[in-house]
Amino acid sequence: MNHQYKKMDYNHIEHGKPNKYAVIVILAVSFITLFLTLGRSSTEDVIGGLVKEIRDERDVSSPMGDKVVKEQELLVELELDDGNKKEVVIVNDFMPVESGDTIFVRGSFFVEEQEERSFDIVDISRKNGILFFTFFFIVLVFITSGWKGFYSLVGLVFSFAVIFSFIVPQILKEANPVFIGVVGSFFILLATLYLSYGFSRKSLSALIGISLSLLFVGVFADTAIKLMDFSGFAGEESMFLSVETDNSLNLVGLLVAGIIIAAVGVLDDVAITQASTVFSLASVDYSLRGLRLFRKSMEVGQDHISAVVNTLVLAYTGAALPLVLLLSLRKVPVEYFISVEIVAEEIARTLIASSGLLLAVPMTAAIAVLFTRTTGNKRYN
Repeated sequence: MNHQYKKMDYNHIEHGKPNKYAVIVILAVSFITLFLTLGRSSTEDVIGGLVKEIRDERDVSSPMGDKVVKEQELLVELELDDGNKKEVVIVNDFMPVESGDTIFVRGSFFVEEQEERSFDIVDISRKNGILFFTFFFIVLVFITSGWKGFYSLVGLVFSFAVIFSFIVPQILKEANPVFIGVVGSFFILLATLYLSYGFSRKSLSALIGISLSLLFVGVFADTAIKLMDFSGFAGEESMFLSVETDNSLNLVGLLVAGIIIAAVGVLDDVAITQASTVFSLASVDYSLRGLRLFRKSMEVGQDHISAVVNTLVLAYTGAALPLVLLLSLRKVPVEYFISVEIVAEEIARTLIASSGLLLAVPMTAAIAVLFTRTTGNKRYN
């Protein structure tokens, strides 16, 4: 008896495509949400202005502890964002200012009785540079990925919309940061996986694999942070945040939420690649199923794991490089070096995210293998 395997059409399994109307709705809602969230006027005393003319400049010295710090004092004519012009004195100690620059200064311009007042430069506008590189990035995405890349960009906009309209406001309202991080990450995953891969067995495999890995990351992060007694005050921004919110925020929970959200992007990458590998192998060799298919897919998965783990370590090390250099110059003991909270946090992030990654690959592969079995490979004589 000659047995043959009936070839299954895996195109509908491997290559889902999102509905174009759904994509338009997601994109429109994301932009509207971002505009309503980020477009609100600020109550801070920071205002932008165009430097029309520098009328005078001089060097001044200011005492700072035992040292004397030299600063630059400029008399400039600013055209404010509201169209008004104002002649002000600004103090600048770290960045050059020229006519035509857009700068941000701190201070109230609307107190008439304070005509003579100094303002500090908060920062310069980098809008043009950001717009240029954003445009370059979008063009590169279209050139290399076509419309699939466009769907990924829509997913990116949606992710920002969820972060700024849901995750950030809810955490500021003192909701549980870990719960909000998990829920927000799940919504981001649902949309981005649908936009990139449509509703398919491949995207469903990746979603389940990532969700299970995220649960592990959350539990592991919470355990690690309690075990290492993190306070959540490692960086300056945490201290400022604590002051601004009257110590009402759970900074330790915020740290866990940050680890979860950061892990989503990496898990998305490895999980969808692993699911794609399984279905691609299954479509090439119709007799490859079960444990054999799992082992073959893990050959690719193991290579991917080694590359991504190295990427994670280098990314986190690069982020903390100035601190690493500072501590190295001081020649502190190794135990103290790794115990400094901001360093220990980066080590914990790397190990926790990498652990989630290590679990995501085999779990996603196993789930995808199960889905290939459910499609059936029918034998006939």
